[in-house]
Amino acid sequence: MNAAMTALVSALTSGVVAMVTLLISGRQQRRADERAERQQLNARYLNPLRWHAAEVHYRLSLIAAAVDEEGTYPPALVVDEPHEIEGKQPDWFMGRGCALISSAYLSACLFTQLMRVRDDFPFLRLARGDDTKLATLVLRVHIAFLSDGGVYYVTQPSIGRDALLDPDGRLRSYREFCELLMDPSRRVWVDILVRFHLEVARGDSRARTDRVLAALHDLSDFLDKSLAGGASLRARWTAET
Repeated sequence: MNAAMTALVSALTSGVVAMVTLLISGRQQRRADERAERQQLNARYLNPLRWHAAEVHYRLSLIAAAVDEEGTYPPALVVDEPHEIEGKQPDWFMGRGCALISSAYLSACLFTQLMRVRDDFPFLRLARGDDTKLATLVLRVHIAFLSDGGVYYVTQPSIGRDALLDPDGRLRSYREFCELLMDPSRRVWVDILVRFHLEVARGDSRARTDRVLAALHDLSDFLDKSLAGGASLRARWTAET
């Protein structure tokens, strides 16, 4: 009888242990799957923003450094007003106008990524408190661009939308962006961004440029930590050396 009872207890114990092990294993697997899904979603939405924030920060930093040394950044001062782009041929966008227009293009792409993150914010899976911090940092970038009569807040996502190619929903290439600017009825909506970059190249509103750089730096630092990546701004500068 004792032997039978011992065998029964042993069997029950083994069954309980196996069940508990299965439950723990299943829970761990679910957590691993959720973590992988969260990382995939975050990378899908945040990696493009991280890349474009670093690109715009790098470009504006180069121009600001040149302005500090020479007073202006001549390569971008190819027109006095944005409307003078009208009638320019493709070779102008690839040559003399490239420094100005490519700067505007990179900022338009940044606005696209900011818009996407804002629109798809419910899909992001960030650590507790990080969602509020991300929203704050994105807003700081918007405010920095609009300060001192810069690029108005409501026009930034509009420009970002124009930088997308329908119906693909992909970012326009630089060539496609230039073709958009060659259409006067569409270019006028981007004039304010071109004017912003003309002012940066002239050294006007330097405090605004510094605010944009600071906001992009803080956003990039946050994204680097959230995505467990390296220092994207440092990597961008290193790539040029």
